[in-house]
Order: sequence, then structure tokens, then C-alpha cells
Amino acid sequence: MTAGGALEKGAGPGDARTARRLNEQEIVTAALRLAGRVGFDTLSMRGLAEELDVTPMAIYYHVGNKKALLALVTDSILGGIVVPEADAGDWSTRLQLLHEETNRVLRPYPGIDAVMIDLGLTAQGRRLMDANIQILLDAGFDERGALLAYNVLHSYGVGRVTIESRLRHRPRPAAQDVSDRPALQRIRGAVDGLHAVDYRDFGYDTIVRGLQDLLAAQGRSSD
Repeated sequence: MTAGGALEKGAGPGDARTARRLNEQEIVTAALRLAGRVGFDTLSMRGLAEELDVTPMAIYYHVGNKKALLALVTDSILGGIVVPEADAGDWSTRLQLLHEETNRVLRPYPGIDAVMIDLGLTAQGRRLMDANIQILLDAGFDERGALLAYNVLHSYGVGRVTIESRLRHRPRPAAQDVSDRPALQRIRGAVDGLHAVDYRDFGYDTIVRGLQDLLAAQGRSSD
């Protein structure tokens, strides 16, 4: 067996599926296609083999287990995120650009958020963490502050992606009687005019403004 092939050991020459040669990119592309239909939580090596019309061993030749497969798929998605250059603007502008780019790339893959949480940092995840922390260091945070600020931003971003992926394609709940709840009654008219992007942008903007205030306070205390 060669590194470029994916022939199942011990398979008979008459099994046409064992003659199918695969490469890593083909496996990742098929996994994304399959996950788009069945979801990442039900993606399986056997299902992927059927998608590619090969035996399961042909998949295992390239990818040792499902966790390794999900890491490849995750890095394939995250690799599409372009980090803004240092001259793209001030630190808050660069953070915002990276935030918007991340949302754009992840949005077509509902459920990938849960996969990333379970996997931990992959190679591309480390690249993006490094980029975010570098922007925060450039802003003027020390090492501890940059790490804490990153975790706030990351937690919010993951939370928003998780909420949006869970709510996607669900019908809006039926209106409920809130006449006995004055605050809910007051905001009721605003609900229909708000969309996911409004919540996302408001939350991120609020966090960034808070970070700006922290930096300003640090500057005043050092005077």
C-alpha cells in the first residue's frame, strides 16, 4: 500500500470500492457535504465511507479516528478566515474585522461550534487565537490583560454562534400574554425588528467599548 492510495488490507481484488484512491482534501470535502445534511453530531466514519463509496478502512487509512477527522474538518473551515493586516486600522477596528470574518466563515456550518469546543485548539484555532491576542497586545494590554480580554471575546463569540445555530430554522415562538409583566410588555414591539446580527453586533461592540474604557483607565492610573 502506498501513501497515496487507500486500498483496504485483505480486501479482494473484485471489490471495486477498494480500488478507489482518496486524498485528504477529498475526505474533508465529503465530510463537510455529509455534515451539511446530517449534522456534525451524527457524522460517522461509516457514513462518510458510504458518501465516498469506499470501505471504512479506506477512510481509516488517511484518518485514524473520528476525532482526527473532525480536527481536519475544523481546520479546513477555520483556514478560510483571513486575519486583517496590522495596517487595516486601529486595534478595535482590526478586532471587529476579524470578528465579522469569523462569523462569515462559520455561519454556513451550524454545529461546528460544538465540535470546536469538544476538540480544543487545533492548528488553525491556535493561529486565530494568536491573531486575536496580538491585536490585544498591540492595543496596550499586558500579557495577563490580553489573555483575559481574549477569553471574554471568545466566550461571547462561541456563545452567540451556539445560540444562532440552535435557533436556525426554528419557527418563532407564538406570542404569549405578558400583560402582567410590564418590562416585557414594554419591549414587545421591538422584538420583531431585531435579528441575529443586531444581537451579535451589539454584544461585541459593548465588549470592545468596555475594553477601551479599561485601557483608558490604565492610562490614567499610570499618569
